[in-house]
Amino acid sequence: MAEWDDIDARGVDGSRVAAADAGILWGVGAVSRRLGIATATLRTWDRRYGLGPSERTEGGHRRYSELDVARVAQMSQLIAEGVPSAQAARVAQLAQAGAEPAGETSTSLARQTARAGDVAVGARGVPMTVNAMLRATQELNAPTLAKIVSQVFDRRGVLDGWSTVVAPYLMTVGQQWEIGQLGIAAEHMASECISTELRQRMRSRSGRRPANPPVVLASAAEEQHALPLVVLAAALSERRIGTRMLGARTPTAALTAAVDRLCPRVVFLWSSLAATGTVPSLATVDSLDPELVVLLGGPGWHPTGDPAESVAVVERVASLEGAVGRIADLVA
Repeated sequence: MAEWDDIDARGVDGSRVAAADAGILWGVGAVSRRLGIATATLRTWDRRYGLGPSERTEGGHRRYSELDVARVAQMSQLIAEGVPSAQAARVAQLAQAGAEPAGETSTSLARQTARAGDVAVGARGVPMTVNAMLRATQELNAPTLAKIVSQVFDRRGVLDGWSTVVAPYLMTVGQQWEIGQLGIAAEHMASECISTELRQRMRSRSGRRPANPPVVLASAAEEQHALPLVVLAAALSERRIGTRMLGARTPTAALTAAVDRLCPRVVFLWSSLAATGTVPSLATVDSLDPELVVLLGGPGWHPTGDPAESVAVVERVASLEGAVGRIADLVA
């Protein structure tokens, strides 16, 4: 239910015309809750792309009409499908122009709007899925969330399912947690459902060729998050590349012991925060493969000292897809 300061009844004199004739206007907070988009993001889209509230109350407060909300929703859909923000904004604006009852719309604009519609059709299923996942999360309905996650990975595979649906969903969960719309229990449930589903997929996959030497996956010594490792392991599993996952907060001593024992060709390390992004040294490893490559994933890594101290080639990978591709090349 919208709060009093978030919606306004339409003026009886018709001065506040909603293009969709919805009868109510929406404040930025209400739009944020309705679409699951952070208020800061809404204000950025308004300032940068002109996708903001077009109506005003009698007191001068800006409000979103139903058509404004539809534009923002479409932009969000397109971004979730991987369309760049600027292009998504243009598409949303063209779609609005096509929806208005203005008979003078040019043939050129009509063609552009038709093309915009083609893009939106492909994106339509993504926000519906994300919204269903969010509803299950809000209700702490783990079985429903797990079922949806399973269907996403079944239909899209791990790489596409993660980047197109699951990652945008988790970003929205984080945004809703920040504004108090979701509790920590919901956030933990979301991560657990996704992690459990990915692990089940790895266990059920048969005929996987072992990567010889193996691929070691670990988080940095003080890094508490391990879900990116599970996603990477599941994506590699689809390519029949086996992994040894050490998990979150892997101490340097434990990492060097594992490298000494397993003699891996590749070590992937994850860090999400600068406070955890110190590259560990592998100089104490006795049986280190001279061709060992250490891949650094995540935004937390920063240069500390001489990379040569690790006695290994150290590379950064910018994305999940990049990590999968590079590992596949190294173990081929």
